[in-house]
Amino acid sequence: MDREKKDDGGKDCGGGSSSCSESQSKIQNNKSSGSLPEDVMFNILTRLPADWLHNSARFTCKSWAAMIHRSDFIQTHLLRAKPGIFLQSTRHPYGAHFLEVKDNGEYGVTALRLRFPGRYLNSCDGLILFSQKDTVELHIVNPVTMQTLNVPKVLSSNLDCPPVAIVRVPHTGKFKLFASLVQTQSEVCYSHWHVLRLGKDTSWTRFASEPGDFEFRCTPIYCGGNDLYWITQDHVIVMDVDKETFRKYLLPRKHHEWCTQFFKIENRLASIVFLGAKGYKIHIFDADSGKWRLYHQMGILDDYYNYPRDDDAEEATNFSESFGVWINQELIFKLIIDPPLKASLYSYNVETCEAREIDVIPEGLFNGAFEEGSFDFGLHTISLMSW
Repeated sequence: MDREKKDDGGKDCGGGSSSCSESQSKIQNNKSSGSLPEDVMFNILTRLPADWLHNSARFTCKSWAAMIHRSDFIQTHLLRAKPGIFLQSTRHPYGAHFLEVKDNGEYGVTALRLRFPGRYLNSCDGLILFSQKDTVELHIVNPVTMQTLNVPKVLSSNLDCPPVAIVRVPHTGKFKLFASLVQTQSEVCYSHWHVLRLGKDTSWTRFASEPGDFEFRCTPIYCGGNDLYWITQDHVIVMDVDKETFRKYLLPRKHHEWCTQFFKIENRLASIVFLGAKGYKIHIFDADSGKWRLYHQMGILDDYYNYPRDDDAEEATNFSESFGVWINQELIFKLIIDPPLKASLYSYNVETCEAREIDVIPEGLFNGAFEEGSFDFGLHTISLMSW
């Protein structure tokens, strides 16, 4: 694990010294009356950007540094942070950006400095799990603090998107990794479930096995709380991340279509089913009953795509959508147009039933990877969290 060296900064500003930096004096009541009360300062600082707190504020004085490193400060800052979209090239050098959703519904783009070692799998409370395609080595990264943890390998090397996820147990506040590994024993396939408890374990522990060659449709989906969802061809497997136990539910027939996609809406598992000319249906899963309910129906989205159509072209233009992120009543998806092979990000608002292109992406982003569709995207929150 690469841990950064902590620097408590310069002079202690807790006593109201007039020699504190100019940036701190701006948020004091006045220069002669000393610093603000600690609870007021706490309330102010937890509302400021994580990268500024890490790269600038903690070096101002010892009292600020001590406060910013406190676990209650980090947790409060996380609760106040707004989720956004993580964008990353899937080819070297893995450049990455963060799209922040502003109060007016527009997007701001921030380049992330770290060149991430692998492909995005999932994110939890500011920590991102990556996988190397060739070696299936796993890495956990905080893009703000640039902490990186290399995780011991447990999975076979022939999986592009291995069935593994990072979660945070509400009861303890600790992070865990869960993975499933299929192996054949005496001509019988078994799915072996493994866990790695960050900060406690240095290796994977197998805690359950079940006969069956599970073919997972996607990486596990963590919606917060205790439930982690594993979607196979026929079932939804709900794992309790605290007790490390399972519940299994059959998927409805309508979810057996190959193009059904799964993602999370706030703290719930959701699916979107393609209905051909009728558009799409979004369903919400009830983890207690195992039932799905209709949440929203979308029409065909082609009319919203600003792309010229050539009726005389020899090859028809195909539009395909990859759904995956839900923010503020908007479903974010990657649109791929072929031919020519080109990708864009769009958002669909379930209240207005309209789609719009997220056109803040800089031209030439990732050395052309964005234009060719060679990028991953996912939900992410910028935080100071550590394991």
